[in-house]
Amino acid sequence: MLARQRRVIFLVIDGMGTEAFEQAIASGRAPALSFLRDNSSYVRDSVAMFPTITPAATASLVTGEVPARHGIPGMCWYDRDSQRFVNYGQSFRAAAIQGMSRMVRDFLVNMNSRHLSRNVRTLHEVLHEMGHVTASVNFMIFRGPFEKRLEPKLLHRVVLPRRRMPEALPGPKEHYFADIITGPSDACNGVLKVRGFEKRMAATDAYAACVTRDLLEQNAADMILFYLHENDHVSHKEGPKSQVDNLAEADRHVATVLDTFGSWEETLERVGFVVTADHSQSPVSDDKDHILDIGEVLGEFKQVRPGRRERFEDEDVAVCGNGRVAFVYLNENRRALLLQKVTDELANCEGIDQVMWRDGSVYNVRSDHGFLRFEQANGEGTADERGNTWRVEGDLGAVSGVLEENLIRTPEYPLALWRIKSALDLHRIGEIVATIKLTWECKDLAGGDHRGGGDHASLHAQDSIVPFLSTLSSPPHHPSTVDVAPHIVEHFRDLVT
Repeated sequence: MLARQRRVIFLVIDGMGTEAFEQAIASGRAPALSFLRDNSSYVRDSVAMFPTITPAATASLVTGEVPARHGIPGMCWYDRDSQRFVNYGQSFRAAAIQGMSRMVRDFLVNMNSRHLSRNVRTLHEVLHEMGHVTASVNFMIFRGPFEKRLEPKLLHRVVLPRRRMPEALPGPKEHYFADIITGPSDACNGVLKVRGFEKRMAATDAYAACVTRDLLEQNAADMILFYLHENDHVSHKEGPKSQVDNLAEADRHVATVLDTFGSWEETLERVGFVVTADHSQSPVSDDKDHILDIGEVLGEFKQVRPGRRERFEDEDVAVCGNGRVAFVYLNENRRALLLQKVTDELANCEGIDQVMWRDGSVYNVRSDHGFLRFEQANGEGTADERGNTWRVEGDLGAVSGVLEENLIRTPEYPLALWRIKSALDLHRIGEIVATIKLTWECKDLAGGDHRGGGDHASLHAQDSIVPFLSTLSSPPHHPSTVDVAPHIVEHFRDLVT
């Protein structure tokens, strides 16, 4: 069967946690996902990259690189080069403060064309060089070798900054994004008829399934990145408890694709499937005291504020809340004076889980359970479960870690040391990163939150553990999300040999 799977569907279900995935299958309400799991190699504890927030996590999925390599830190961050806040779309309220056109430009143009590092290659770029045609359907990280003309409908022209937008964006040959970009096969033409601006901008999972099936029927792409976003959207509003219902709905869209060649068995004979998520979600309390305003926590410090003037001058800090993690940027001229004071304030805040920062090659983690310092040892220190080696000083309790037979295990914060390093090595993430305790959250750039719903971004297992399944040969045994793109590339290399 595997020998005939020349094409691949790379299915990403945004925010899907392993427990919800397994519950949906056990309930009998997700027969398509159940079919794929039963015909796949399945790993229930794949680990998402940290920060476990969509832009950073999806960039890792499509490049196979950690944030320190691909360059995307989160949904919101402070750009020291441009002296301004970057916001890929936290909320319409945030867009109102900064300007809708600026947010749209950051999301549609800058994230892929400027912020995603040129030192890494996306799955689309790698497979194109190997002679394969790829497709992307509604996925936010889409850089590829083809220029796709923007064709916004009347509704989008109200906010798209046409005078500052390029005529085209770099993407794969078959690129579909809402009803702004359409590939040459014109898949699912005329089906996107959703009322409401927010729905139109995001399109729908039904549209993504329709495009994916049409591309399969036309034999228009060798690899299709099929993205279902609605689970994450609903989970933010209603909490992770909604995910079994959400995945039952997503399952219908997966079934639409599996129906392409008459039977699910026949489709699987022809097409390989790789299925995973970018991150999971954890519940946020409906208690307003569990919503942190990091700006207020650091109220004694002068702060750069979002708006017209966002430059560091006399200010001490800039703060970017990203769900269940916050980035803090220090005035570079006073870093030595500010670092200890700011970390003290954050560590003394009730809802903050860990405070992290880097001193040269040493990484520091402070929490209620201890203070840990570590650095990479390059083969000479204590190993983690991924085989990385570390020199450790202090209390592993800061990451709920234990040392067993010279192996560092951190099940509550999976692969903690490696993921912390992979984040803090990115200068765009700021000097200090604070994670938020379970059931707590921090406000976004405009003061928004998901109280009573769900969120993610932290190092904790509840935000980080996702399912992974693959019908392709030689799947990774204990993968992180950075292992998915290389696994797909290897499948296409094997087709040649």
